[in-house]
Amino acid sequence: MSDRPPFRNLENLLGFSVSRETFERLTVFEDELLRWSKTHNLIGPNEHSHLWDRHILDSLQCWPLILGDRYRLDFGTGAGFPGLILACADNESRDREWVLVEPNLKRATFLRHISSKLGLNVEVIPERLADVSRETLPSVISARAVSELKRLFAMSHHLMSADTKCVFLKGENVEVELTEAERYWSFNVETHVSRTDSRAKILVLSEIRKNDP
Repeated sequence: MSDRPPFRNLENLLGFSVSRETFERLTVFEDELLRWSKTHNLIGPNEHSHLWDRHILDSLQCWPLILGDRYRLDFGTGAGFPGLILACADNESRDREWVLVEPNLKRATFLRHISSKLGLNVEVIPERLADVSRETLPSVISARAVSELKRLFAMSHHLMSADTKCVFLKGENVEVELTEAERYWSFNVETHVSRTDSRAKILVLSEIRKNDP
């Protein structure tokens, strides 16, 4: 059974309003993901009944943190989290682009399918992040449930400009990860409490530089 919330409840759950068009795109995404997962195993069977609270709303809550940024790159997107979900919210702004980096071919194929079906301004790259190069560097880099913070920096630093900020969703060990990352990297950080899990945090990081040896 789906845990899809009523549209009227979204603002209370997220703390900001969501358009009816965004909600409709997300319901199509849910239906297609569950349909594909019957044969492609894109998410675990235990996740089917918790798709909204654990994945869709968890991703969507990042939306206010990236408003105004034109060019976004999400890596380790998996079945769409958070990048595809945020692209659904962003679709009214056609001058902004999402790049989703997902090396798993089955998941990348699904991301291309659902992006086309929903008419999203999305490019899917089925490669490892280390092999990705861009002429225009992203203004935002996002990731969820990919790796610990110091490794996220190492994986994505070649795609950062001086103005790039990172939005990373982290679990309850975030303070340990921050302390460890500070041994190797310098950065500014804003910490936001997750609205879907009180133990989790969303980190907004900027001015990221590798420490001198």
